[in-house]
Amino acid sequence: MIITFENFPTVLAEVLALQKELKALLLSKATNQPQELEEPINIKEVAKLTELSVPTLYGYVQRNEIPHYKKGNRLKFFKSEILNWIKESKVKTVSEIEADADTYLSNNKKAV
Repeated sequence: MIITFENFPTVLAEVLALQKELKALLLSKATNQPQELEEPINIKEVAKLTELSVPTLYGYVQRNEIPHYKKGNRLKFFKSEILNWIKESKVKTVSEIEADADTYLSNNKKAV
């Protein structure tokens, strides 16, 4: 469709009507889908997930090295937070270290 000065008001009205429909559709989808709440897991489940021993995990908790929640004497964890914690522990490869070194050296050259 070619938009001209004469048909601009009708084209604009159609665009606004479509925008209104899309907005209503998005809002209805957002309210119809119940948000799934993640259930907390206990330390034994974290040990199974991470393949670490329970005493090792208690040490991480004591040193605040692992994300956790404590209500009274109960420790609780969320699986997504534990998986993110594992992902943050990635060890860089040799090529990544070399790339970081090259970037650092190229950005920090001293004038001779």
